[in-house]
Amino acid sequence: MTPQQFRRLALALPGATEGAHMGHADFRVGGKIFATLGNPDEKWAVVLLKPDQQALLIETAGDMFLPVPGGWGLKGATRVNLAAADRAAVQNALKLAWQIRAPKPKPDPRKMARVFARLRKIAKATKLPGIAEATSYGTPSLTVAGKLLMRMKDAETFVFRCSAEEKALLMEAEPSLYFETDHYVGYPLVLLRAAASDAELAACIARAWRAQAPQKLKAAQQGPAPRKKKRRVG
Repeated sequence: MTPQQFRRLALALPGATEGAHMGHADFRVGGKIFATLGNPDEKWAVVLLKPDQQALLIETAGDMFLPVPGGWGLKGATRVNLAAADRAAVQNALKLAWQIRAPKPKPDPRKMARVFARLRKIAKATKLPGIAEATSYGTPSLTVAGKLLMRMKDAETFVFRCSAEEKALLMEAEPSLYFETDHYVGYPLVLLRAAASDAELAACIARAWRAQAPQKLKAAQQGPAPRKKKRRVG
């Protein structure tokens, strides 16, 4: 691969522009650098990745990629050996770097409101006591006794509380609906696509409620204990 071919691939990404940084060409999106060219010389380029992405590229194509020396390399900055580079591999690396720094689309408040209205209606239909509306991380949420049940991550995704065991089972059973991102690894929270059915959402609200509701509310939901009949002595 030539430097010019690398440049064309970088600039083909949406919103990408070329600039200069410390005497080298760089490529930016939203004003943030995602790749450079000519560092340390014209035989090399650099893509700014996450450490786990860097590790995977080096594991699968170590002849093309290696860490930048020093602290930047530890953070994910990855050199590209242009002479050994494969177009598809470089295109994938550039896309990963671009995705990290590309501006995230702003949520549509009207769509968010419509999606949350549906969730609110489903929660009400469960008749679980103590569910209230709140705001969590700037998005609408459902709580019980001040504890998070479910919130909107965006107009297409919910985050809800469940045990680590349930989380693993749900993601294995229905990966098209349940998933996690790096941010949620290790936490008792799982992501759910808002396109899930009403029945699926109701089941998730119930799971979260069982995990978060105080014992007093759980007892109220189960109803009073059956009264023992007095034995008549004849």
